[in-house]
Amino acid sequence: MKYLLCCLLLACRLSSAETITLGAEDDWAPYSSAVERSARGFAVDVIRESFAAVGVTVNFEVLPYARCLDDTRRGRLVGCFDAVPNAMIGGSFLWHDHPLFTTHMNVYALSGSRESGLGARQLEGKTVGVERGYEYGDEFDLNTKIVRRIVDKNVQGFRMLLAGRIQYMAAEERIAKALFAKEAAEFGGKFKLVGTVATPGLFIAFSKTGPDGAKYLQKFNRGYAILRDSGRYKAIEAVWF
Repeated sequence: MKYLLCCLLLACRLSSAETITLGAEDDWAPYSSAVERSARGFAVDVIRESFAAVGVTVNFEVLPYARCLDDTRRGRLVGCFDAVPNAMIGGSFLWHDHPLFTTHMNVYALSGSRESGLGARQLEGKTVGVERGYEYGDEFDLNTKIVRRIVDKNVQGFRMLLAGRIQYMAAEERIAKALFAKEAAEFGGKFKLVGTVATPGLFIAFSKTGPDGAKYLQKFNRGYAILRDSGRYKAIEAVWF
């Protein structure tokens, strides 16, 4: 009888548990990337544990960033990460109170370059590789004089830079370092940091059109505060970085 009662209680708890699906970017290691078709990364762990702190289970759908944002904009997904609430997309989504992390959006040239300290204005008229759908800060993103070459993966852009098909490649700092380490035979010692165009905070973009975006935005705010106050955020950071 006790066993039956325990099973019934467990079944009730499971049936009442909340589960949501978030879009996770597939090419942003070590923050979020596809590993054997599953989402892995620092941001993935932070988001999973923040929602768990308020009783929400997250399923991650791993997909290209541009599609991730589009599916969230249309309400098919509750949210998508990692996004920058800049002038181009800020009004299209709902945003939580504090960023998942802050970072440097850098510009890279070939290792023989003698340039340094480049900003968006110095890149006007130059060919710069950018990943499809990504935000690199308003100063860069809104400058129409920069000649962009759009790629689907960062690795493609750096190969174009290596081949002399573009003059620079824009990429997030830790992602570039992880890529250089992963592809050391091809990329080791080949590139140089020559500028930074933004130091943004990265967020989950919650859906404005879907029925649950605002609800789970508030839940995430609560869970994320619990995670940070507990010291667990720093523990996850130490694992990844």
